Amino acid sequence: MKQMTQNTLNGRRLECLQEKGLFVALLLTLLALVVHFVFYRRFRHLPPGPWPWPVVGNLFLLGSSPHQTFARLAQKYGPLMYIRLGSCHTIIVSSPAMAKEFLLTHDHVFQYRRPSTINKILTNGSSIGQSSGPLWRQLRKICMTGLFSTKCIHSFQAVRMKEIRSTMKDIKIKAQEGKVVDLDFQLSLLATNIMTEMAFGKRYFGADEKGEKEARHLKQIVDDIFGAFATVIIGDYVPSLWWVSKLQGVEAPLHDLRKRMKQFAQEILDEHRRDNATTDHQDSTYNDKPKDFIDVLLSERLDDESGKLSDDTIEAVLYNLLAAGTDTTSVTLQWAMAELLRNPKLMKHAQDELDTVVGTDRVVEESDLQHLPYLQATIKETFRFHPAAAFLIPHMSLESCQVAGYSLPPKTQVIVNLWAMGRNSDVWERPLEFDPERFLEHPEIDWNGRSFELLPFGSGRRSCPGQPLAELVIQLALGHLVHSFDWSLPNQQEPHTLDMSDKFGLSLPRAQPLHAVAHPRLPTHLY
Repeated sequence: MKQMTQNTLNGRRLECLQEKGLFVALLLTLLALVVHFVFYRRFRHLPPGPWPWPVVGNLFLLGSSPHQTFARLAQKYGPLMYIRLGSCHTIIVSSPAMAKEFLLTHDHVFQYRRPSTINKILTNGSSIGQSSGPLWRQLRKICMTGLFSTKCIHSFQAVRMKEIRSTMKDIKIKAQEGKVVDLDFQLSLLATNIMTEMAFGKRYFGADEKGEKEARHLKQIVDDIFGAFATVIIGDYVPSLWWVSKLQGVEAPLHDLRKRMKQFAQEILDEHRRDNATTDHQDSTYNDKPKDFIDVLLSERLDDESGKLSDDTIEAVLYNLLAAGTDTTSVTLQWAMAELLRNPKLMKHAQDELDTVVGTDRVVEESDLQHLPYLQATIKETFRFHPAAAFLIPHMSLESCQVAGYSLPPKTQVIVNLWAMGRNSDVWERPLEFDPERFLEHPEIDWNGRSFELLPFGSGRRSCPGQPLAELVIQLALGHLVHSFDWSLPNQQEPHTLDMSDKFGLSLPRAQPLHAVAHPRLPTHLY
C-alpha cells in the first residue's frame, strides 16, 4: 500500500515536473521570439509600426477594409510604416514624398513582384502585372508598341466612338421607357466591349444570342479572376502554415478557373489562326483593318530567339489586360458620376463647359478633350478621392536597401496606399471634400506619374502601360454622359443621401450599385 502511494506521488511529481518543463520551454520560446523581434526592430532600424504577433505578424490587420485601417495607423506611426505579414516584411506608404522614394529614387531596387499561389496557378507567372525579369520587360514592350502606342490607339478611334454612342443610345431608350439606368452595369459593358474589340477583334455585349452567351461566360471568368486575386492565402505569408491553405480549399477553384480561362482563350486563338491563314491568300484590303492585339501577340517572337510566345503566356497577358483595362475604367466612371449626382452644382458646371466648347448640335469628340479643363479636373478629383484601386500593386526588392534613413531587408514589399494619400490633410486642403476646383488652381498636378500626389496609374518602370487608353476612354465616356443627359436619382432621392461607401477588393468599387434617371438634353438624331 505504501509502495503504491509512493509510486502515485512520484508519478504526480513527474507530471508536475513535465508540466513545469513544458511551461518553462514555452516561456523561453516566447522570450526568444520577443528578444528576436525587439532586436530585429531596433538593430535593423526598421520604420515604426504596430507590434507584430509571433508567426502571423500583423496579418490580422487585413480585415474587410485594410486601406482604411492602414490610413488610421499611418496617423500614429507616420507615412512610412513597417508591418510584418507573416514572414513578409512590408512597408506601407501614405505620402507623396515617401512614394517618390520607392517609385522614383529606388525604382530599380523595388521593381519586382512577390510570387503568389494565385499568380502561379492562374498565369504561370506570365502576367504583365505580376511577373518580373526579362519576360516581363518583353511583354511590357509588346503591350506598349502593339496595343497602347499612339498609332495603335488612334487606329481604334472609330471603335471607341461606336461603343460610346451605342451606350448613349441604350441609355436614351431606357429614358424614353421610363426605366432607371444601372450605371454600374452600363459602364462595365462599355469598358469591356472597347477592350475586347481592341484585344480580341470582337464585341461581346449587345451582340447576337450566341454572343451574349459568350459574354456572360467571359464576364463570369473576369469576376472570378478579381475574386481570386482578392483572396488571402495564408501559406503565401506563413510557409510553415501551408496546411492551413489546404484547409482553405482555394486551390481546387483556382485550377478550375485556370481550366475555364484556358478553354476560352484557346478558342479565340484558334479562331484567329484560322482567320489569318485564310487572309494570307486574300488581297491587301485586309491590311486596312486595324490588327487586334491577338494578331500582334501571335506574330511576336521572344528576344532570346527561343520561339514565339506560348499560348499560356498569351492567355495570361489577355486576361491581365482584360481585368485591368475594364474594371478600373468602369469603377472610375461610376465614382465620377456618383459625385456629380451628389453635387448638382458641379454637374451643372461641367455641362456648361461642354455646352460652351462642344455646343448642343453635335457630340463630344476626342479632339475636344484638351479644351475641357473642368472635365479633366473632375476626373483628377475622382482619382484622388476615389482611386479605382486602394493600393498600387505591391513592389518588392531582392536586396537590402537604405530608404529615408531606414534599413530594409531583402524581399521587402512596398504597398502604396493611394486611398490614404488622397485623404492626407498634410497634402490636400479640405481632403474629405470633393472639389474639382483644386486642380484648376493647380493644373501642374497631372496623372502621368510625375506628380506623386496623384498616382492612379503608378509611376516609374512599373507604371500601368494602359494609361493612355484608360485616360482617353474615361474622359470621352464621362464627357458624353454629362453632355448627353441631365441626371437625377430615382424615387426623388435627395442627392446628399446617396451612399458613397466603398467595397475593398482587387479594385475599390462602390459598395452599392449606382442607379440614376437619365433625361436626354440633345437633339434626337445625335443619339
